[in-house]
Amino acid sequence: MELEFVGRRWNIVSFGEPAAGSPLVVMLAGGGVPTDEFLNKLAGEGAPPLWIASPSEVDWDRDYTPWPVDAGGGRAFSGGADAFGESVAALCGEMRRELCPGAVYIVGYSLGGLAAMYFQTKMAFDGCGCCSGSAWYPRWIEYLEQNPPRGKIYISLGGKEKNTRDVLMASVAEATELMRRICERSAEAVFFRNEPGGHFRDPDGRLARAISRLCR
Repeated sequence: MELEFVGRRWNIVSFGEPAAGSPLVVMLAGGGVPTDEFLNKLAGEGAPPLWIASPSEVDWDRDYTPWPVDAGGGRAFSGGADAFGESVAALCGEMRRELCPGAVYIVGYSLGGLAAMYFQTKMAFDGCGCCSGSAWYPRWIEYLEQNPPRGKIYISLGGKEKNTRDVLMASVAEATELMRRICERSAEAVFFRNEPGGHFRDPDGRLARAISRLCR
């Protein structure tokens, strides 16, 4: 089904046969309905029955970035995560009241992983999955030090993601390790996974592993 919250449309799908207490996962990746391939990956990772909410449409550089940054080379991030977060909060509130009063997790990939961790610092999620998250984002580590996350935290990163010509993004491994250390001081539990390959290798699998681990 598709529902609208604060001007944003969300796809709500079930995995398995979720019951009243089954978890809800807010998934911040590309827009649209989760694919059969992704759901098959969830099954392969042994995920329990759950609900998944994903945005119908998303502007990565706007909706998943916490503050404006001019990255140079003609690319600018407009920092619209707080506005997008209003829809996330409304979605979770309604879902908790009407469909699934169980645990709620937020999981994202790339800039979506950055946004998931950002929302974890501002909202009462039971846990967060940051898969290949853009921890290189300017001023992110400084922000996280001042706003450490709670709950269960899952972080993953591909071993070759640092091998890029982009100077800013090449700092991702170092920044991710700093993010991990900050989380370990504040969170209920922290799970870290080294993934093979670069940034674009098996995003569905990385998301599925995060969801499965958090929802166990």
